[in-house]
Amino acid sequence: MLETVLLVGKFVFLLVLYLFIFSVVRSSTKDLRLASPVAGKQKWRMGDLVEGGPAEQADAGRTGGGGVWTLAVRKSPCVPVGAAYALPAGTRALAGRSPEMDVYLEDTFVSAKHALFEVKQDGLYVEDLRSTNGTTVGGEPIDQPTLLREGDRVAVGDTVFEVVIH
Repeated sequence: MLETVLLVGKFVFLLVLYLFIFSVVRSSTKDLRLASPVAGKQKWRMGDLVEGGPAEQADAGRTGGGGVWTLAVRKSPCVPVGAAYALPAGTRALAGRSPEMDVYLEDTFVSAKHALFEVKQDGLYVEDLRSTNGTTVGGEPIDQPTLLREGDRVAVGDTVFEVVIH
């Protein structure tokens, strides 16, 4: 009789152990699914990037005949080289590793919320948002909002943008 009770106890213990392990695995995979990038949350998707040469970039970014600032990708482990982000007047774009960022960079050297690009009346500015690895303009680290000029190279992690205006 005692052996039967102990045998049933072992089976109950194993069942509870397997249920616990199953709940831990299910919970962890749920957290991973929630943390993965979701294209619908991004304001800038790969399809919004302007591909091709300067003529195509100018046509895609132009609004009402005015000039448009463009961040053309010159080097990146996560965005195609030659792609570009058009930033019309009044635009603010956050760059970072978080899928909620306007310029989403899936790069381990990029902070979740890394840099802010903002087009003001006097030009395009970039500001480092206290990122771990910093933001550089022309190879020099920045610590305050910096006015960019055409041809400047901005590095956010391993991604290098060239500033172009059309």
